[in-house]
Amino acid sequence: MTDLIPIGDTVAARIGALNERLQLADIDDIDALPDVLAAIHEVVTGLPRVAVQDFDAVSEGEIRRRVARRRQLLGTTGSLWVDPDSTDALLEAIVLMRAVEEIMVQFDRAIESDRSDELEDACRTRDGRHYVLRRVRGPTDLSGKPLLRRALLAHRVIPTRAGGLRVRLYRSRPMASAAAARRLRAAEQRSFGAAFFPGMNVILSPGDGDFTIQGLTGFDAAPLIAQQIRDARREACSGLVWAELTMDGQSVDVVRAELARQGMENGSRPDFVVTGSRHERVGDTMRNVATVMDGTGELLFDLFKWARFNIGPRWEGITAGSEIPLLITEGQLSVMAICRDFLDDGEQEPPYCRLDVDLAIVPSMAPASSTEATMMGHAATAQTMRHRYATQTLVVLQPPEAAPGSVGRVLPFPDRPLAAPQGQSVDASWHLCPLAPR
Repeated sequence: MTDLIPIGDTVAARIGALNERLQLADIDDIDALPDVLAAIHEVVTGLPRVAVQDFDAVSEGEIRRRVARRRQLLGTTGSLWVDPDSTDALLEAIVLMRAVEEIMVQFDRAIESDRSDELEDACRTRDGRHYVLRRVRGPTDLSGKPLLRRALLAHRVIPTRAGGLRVRLYRSRPMASAAAARRLRAAEQRSFGAAFFPGMNVILSPGDGDFTIQGLTGFDAAPLIAQQIRDARREACSGLVWAELTMDGQSVDVVRAELARQGMENGSRPDFVVTGSRHERVGDTMRNVATVMDGTGELLFDLFKWARFNIGPRWEGITAGSEIPLLITEGQLSVMAICRDFLDDGEQEPPYCRLDVDLAIVPSMAPASSTEATMMGHAATAQTMRHRYATQTLVVLQPPEAAPGSVGRVLPFPDRPLAAPQGQSVDASWHLCPLAPR
């Protein structure tokens, strides 16, 4: 039997490999610093938990004292180096990363473009493996928190691919209202709206094979949508979300028109709106797609589901998407995922667990018999992201068939998702979900 490699040797080996990469970098090359930051971050956050657990007990005061000394050393020697044989090698690597980050803050430039490809080019590291994004407001209450939550203060490092999917960056074009920006920067409570269609039943395609949704019955969508948008504006909601497969193309058009019409009136408007997804042919393939708009009804991006689900013995007849979209709004980074994409099924961790984001927004659908089990899978992913990055998660789920009582369920940004993994039952067309400050 091969002996296990001691943890100390693992740290030393990875720090040694890091030093080889850092030798190629120049501290005076400002454009190279995002690569330096990402390289260190990748190494220290990729170590096994047993190797980094002692970091939780290191105070922020001690880190800042060491960072100040390392900044002075960088100024005199320019040495990007960590002693791999030091008993504090991990801590010194983090200190070096924080020192590099402080230098970057002095030279960070605002990115003006709203084009996704230009935004990605501006944020992507030279090796193409990460985005380095500036935070508007850094994490708070750091002492005692795990490494992933407190490794960086002013930036976040996001992989450009996760779980085989390409990570894309989008930004809301209109500036958020002054009131919304003030609430976010002051860490005040905000709210999001979850919208449902009471009485909804789906019409499945005929046959026994893979299914698609061919129609929706049991409700009048247009007046409900108009009222739900009014409710969101009345409550100054930052976002509005419908459940998976609760819309068709006509309903999406109603959402777009109502946002444009009501946006002309005085009052607040959401930063983003996630329409209920739909089965729609895109080119030669059938997709499960949710359209994401800004508060005026302008398209931000289409979200394509990649993991199929089943209703009874029949499986969803769609072609998988290939991207994970991240939305940058006023000081906030959000990821959107459709139902099973975000589900922790106990076999493989969803790719979203690798993304340091502020919000996860999940429209979902599951038969009434499995709604609680589906919500528990969402809660498991939400719990992992909450612990690692302080991510707050909203799930909006509606079953494909109407039933007495509950019209759907929400997971409304819980602090401890697994404490109540079934979420909350909703019996109306509208549910307000307060979001406490991070």
